[in-house]
Amino acid sequence: MKAIILAAGLGSRLRPYTDNCPKTLVKLAGKPLLEHQLAVLGHAGINDIVLVTGYLSQQFDRYGFTQYFNPDYASSNMLFSLMCARGYFDGQRDVLICYGDIVYNDRVLQTVLRQQGDVVVAADLDWQQLWQLRMEDPLTDAESFQLAADGRRVLQLGQKMTSLSQAEAQYIGLVKCSAAVHERLLAQYDALPPARQRQMYMTDFLQLLIHAGIEVNAALHQGGWLEVDSTADLLVYHQYMEQLLQK
Repeated sequence: MKAIILAAGLGSRLRPYTDNCPKTLVKLAGKPLLEHQLAVLGHAGINDIVLVTGYLSQQFDRYGFTQYFNPDYASSNMLFSLMCARGYFDGQRDVLICYGDIVYNDRVLQTVLRQQGDVVVAADLDWQQLWQLRMEDPLTDAESFQLAADGRRVLQLGQKMTSLSQAEAQYIGLVKCSAAVHERLLAQYDALPPARQRQMYMTDFLQLLIHAGIEVNAALHQGGWLEVDSTADLLVYHQYMEQLLQK
């Protein structure tokens, strides 16, 4: 198992913390977000890790990991950043894709590692508790997530919702791609027009894979993670972090 941590973004909603610091290195409970992830990955024996960096990339040098630099970090989305490390999808070993602004416990990661499928996405069944702590109206931020009758295959995700019932769980930004699917995944990306490659969201790409007949399965869990997207999130987590991560 290999891991790619996506850490290129500006983190504008975390200013002033990100004025002189990459989002992934903002501290939570006295430790950079990146180090929270590295600890959990290390517990699982995942040490072959690369970073995709952009904003203030030199601050990651001290960790000693190979970095893939996204020169267009200020004007591109997460999928484009991921493909800056496309050489990592070599069909040899499964690859874990990790958003740089999330923190999760060992149980969440193990749920992903155990689930079978071409592509596996971590999905929180208890997501409403976290969103209600972070904002008054979860519908302003949460996205749809619909499962097949087998409770495993993902049918649809990443769309704006008009009702909370449209989200059976919530995508968290932790994805496993089996070695067997790497070639097909890259082919789907290469078939996109250049503008779409640059601007497509990761969830839209996952939906594209589903439409192409690639199996995307959910690794369902109940809490045990958090996303740091704004200064308001940091304030909430200072009070509730231990409770959220223990689930």
